Amino acid sequence: MTDRTEATGQLLRRLRSEAGVPPAARDVEPPELPVWRRMRDDPFLAEFFTVTDTPRAVEDYLADGHPGVARFLADILWIGESDNDLPIGYWSAGASTFAGAPVVFVDDEACVKLLGTSLVDFLGPWVGELGAEELLDFCHRAGLRPPLSKAEREAALQGYPDPQRVFEFFLDSANG
Repeated sequence: MTDRTEATGQLLRRLRSEAGVPPAARDVEPPELPVWRRMRDDPFLAEFFTVTDTPRAVEDYLADGHPGVARFLADILWIGESDNDLPIGYWSAGASTFAGAPVVFVDDEACVKLLGTSLVDFLGPWVGELGAEELLDFCHRAGLRPPLSKAEREAALQGYPDPQRVFEFFLDSANG
C-alpha cells in the first residue's frame, strides 16, 4: 500500500510533467451522494451540514480569479458546507472520476484537509461522542455505513495524496 507521502509525490510528478494528468473529474459520482441529496432536510444532518453543489466559500474563492485556485477546485465535487459555511466535497485526488474519492474540507484560511472516505467519516468526529447515537441512527435511516473509527479513518486515507500540497502546487504553478 502506498502511503500519503509517496502518493503525493507520484501525483505531483504527474502534474509537473503534465503527462497523464486527467481532466477535472466529471463522471461517476460516489454512491453515497444521492443519499445525501435525498436526506438533505433531515433534522440531524441539517444541524451539522448543508447539502449544496455551490458552497458560498467556493464561489468567493473563485471570484478572486486565481487560476491555481480554480484549477484545484475544479477537481472537487462539492457536496455541501459545514454549519460554519466551510465547503466540503469529494476530491478526485488525480483520478478521472469521483468514484472512491476521499472527502476534503477547505477551512476559512484555504487549508485543505482530508476528512475520510465518506461524508459519514467527516460527521463522525464532528458530532463527537455526544451525538454518536444520533449519527448511528441517521446512518441506519439513510442506509449508510457507520463512521470509521479515527484509526480506521487514518489508515483508509494513507494511500491518498496530501490535498494541501497539491493545492500549493497549483498556486505556485499559476504564479509562474
